[in-house]
Amino acid sequence: MNDVIARFFDDWNWGSFFSEVAGKATGVTVGILLSWFLVIRRRLQSMGRLQRGDSDDLLFQAHYLQPISNDDYQLLFRNVAEKRTIEQVYDNPAAARLVRELGDETALDNPILPTQGTIGFEILNDAAGWIGGALATSPTTRSIWLFCLTAEDRKVVRKRCVRAFMIRPTDLKRFHDWQWCCQHVRVERPWHWFRIVALHRVARYWADQCRIYSQPVDPSSMPLVDDQCGHRRIVSLSLGLLPNDTPISDPVVIDWDHQLHTLAASDLTLVDGTWPQELPDQ
Repeated sequence: MNDVIARFFDDWNWGSFFSEVAGKATGVTVGILLSWFLVIRRRLQSMGRLQRGDSDDLLFQAHYLQPISNDDYQLLFRNVAEKRTIEQVYDNPAAARLVRELGDETALDNPILPTQGTIGFEILNDAAGWIGGALATSPTTRSIWLFCLTAEDRKVVRKRCVRAFMIRPTDLKRFHDWQWCCQHVRVERPWHWFRIVALHRVARYWADQCRIYSQPVDPSSMPLVDDQCGHRRIVSLSLGLLPNDTPISDPVVIDWDHQLHTLAASDLTLVDGTWPQELPDQ
């Protein structure tokens, strides 16, 4: 038996054995180090995104003008559905990627996602369909709300993500007049001034949209694909949302001279003038 064992070790190629063990050990070690590096890198990237406020969330927010006194209102905005990521609303990876890209193209002066063509129509339609389905069983009486996709301004807002705005037509009409916004709108937090600017720009866009689509609809028309190329970016939905909400703080008056001075380089278009009476709601 000892002779067999001795002969076995004599015939063993020790050079090849040690080189193979060393090679496999090196491979395992490198694999562990690479895995560790990727995990740490992903964690650092996630922490960096969190610190910058970057997010893949898609928030659905309703806006309320809570009467105070003397024709003054406090602006409230609330999430009305469970938070979702873009991928959870858009199961098509190409659509999710496009939503992010369009969000990066927005600014405080143009907060609405610049959707174009049939694909843009589908992006807006999918989000509207999602919130409609989420609120389908709501016990609240349904009413008409305006709906649009926004990203406001990635350089201004704290949490940079896509937000779906919902607001009643009568309230959005008020935001058409910038002078009224400055004189009569209060907020819950001082930094909510940017939402007033965003709603003013949305109201102005809605007025332009109503002018474009002011002609009566042809009763014989059909929803052809070509009609989606120039789609409305603000659409009307019948939703069961609460008609009002409760403020979480006393009304805060915005120091517009200070805020707009800091945005002097943003080239904001802030226009006075009430909603034109000749424009129909679209």
